Amino acid sequence: MARYSKKLFQCGDFWLSQRERSPAWYRTSYDAKARRTVRVSLGTESLERAKEALTEWYLLNRKPVDEKPQDAILADVLRRYYTEHGSKSRSKDQARVGVNHWLDFWETATVAELRDVKRQEEFHAYLFKRKLTPSSVNRIIGVGKSALNRAWKRGELQQPPYIARVKEKAAAPRGRPMTVEELQQLYHHASPHLKTFIRWMLGTAARPEAIVTLDSSQVSWTSRTIKLNPDGRVETKKRRPVIRLPEPLHKERFEGLLVKYKGEAVGSIKTAWNAARERAGLDEACKPYSLRHTASKWMRKHGVSMDEVGQQLGHREKGVAVTAIYTADDPAYLRKAAKALGALVVEATKPPKVVATHLRATKKKVAELPAP
Repeated sequence: MARYSKKLFQCGDFWLSQRERSPAWYRTSYDAKARRTVRVSLGTESLERAKEALTEWYLLNRKPVDEKPQDAILADVLRRYYTEHGSKSRSKDQARVGVNHWLDFWETATVAELRDVKRQEEFHAYLFKRKLTPSSVNRIIGVGKSALNRAWKRGELQQPPYIARVKEKAAAPRGRPMTVEELQQLYHHASPHLKTFIRWMLGTAARPEAIVTLDSSQVSWTSRTIKLNPDGRVETKKRRPVIRLPEPLHKERFEGLLVKYKGEAVGSIKTAWNAARERAGLDEACKPYSLRHTASKWMRKHGVSMDEVGQQLGHREKGVAVTAIYTADDPAYLRKAAKALGALVVEATKPPKVVATHLRATKKKVAELPAP
C-alpha cells in the first residue's frame, strides 16, 4: 500500500498529502467512524494551487453556526465572504483588495481581537502608510465590516464587534450641475451609445450605474414605468425606485441592454464621456453624475415638489417604498417629474446654438463670394 507524506498544509481537519513518487496533491482527512483515511485528488501538482484549492473547498464546505468571536478565525470569515459574495459582485476588485489588506495585517487573529480599539487604530495607521486617502481607507474597512455582518446575518457568527472608521472630509459633489447650453454641446459631441446614456440619464435622474446596466426587462411599456432595481439585485441604502417613463423615452423601445457599444455591454462610459467633454470644451467638473444633479435642479425649477423630486431620485422617505408598489395603477405617480424630465431631454438634444451660429456665418461667407 502506498504511503502518504506528513501534514504539510492544513485547514481544520483537512490537510494536503502526496503519494510516494507521485507529484499529485490530495485533500486528506480521517473518518473516525469508518476508521480510515479519506483522500480526494485536487487535480494539481502545484503546492500553491493545492493550498488554494483546499482553502477554497474548506471555506465553502465548512458552515459554522453561531460561532463565538474568540473561536472564529477572522481570515476564515474574510475568505468565505470573498469566495461566496465579493468575487461575484460588480465591485469584486475592490473586495479583493480590501480582503487582502485585512489578511496582511490581521493574519491569524480571531474575531474577538477586533474588540481592541488600539489594534484597530494600528490597522488604520498601517493603511495610511500605504499612502491611501481617508475615503480609500474607509472603503477597505467597509469590506471587513461587510464580511463580519454577512457572517452574523447568516447565523455563522455571534454579534460582530464594533469596527471604527477614520474621519474624512465631506465628499465633494460628484459632478456639478450643467446648463442646457452645456448639455447641448456635450450631446452634439457624444458618440451614439453615450447619447443614449445622456438621454436616459436626464429622463430618469437615475444614478449612472443604473442606466449603464438597464435592461428592457425592467421597462413596462404599457404602464410606462421603469423598475430601476432589477430582479435579484439586493436593494441598498442608495435606493433604485420605480419611476415613470417620460414621453421622449417611451418612443425609444429596445431589447436587452440599453447602452451598448458595437453590440456589446458597456462596463463604463468614462472613456466616451471624457472624450465628448473635451471635444465640447467643458471642464472636468462635468461628470456623468452631473446629469443627475442637473435633472434634480431642473425639476425644482419647473415646479416639481420636493417630495416628488425625492421619490424620483430614490431618496429614503417614510412611505416611499410602499407608494412605489402602486405606480402602475396610479397615473398621477411622478407625473410632474416625468413631464419636466421629458422636456429636459428635448432641450438637451437640440443642436447647440454656437454650432448653429457658426454654420449660418459660414453659409453667409460662401454666399458673399464672387461668382467664378
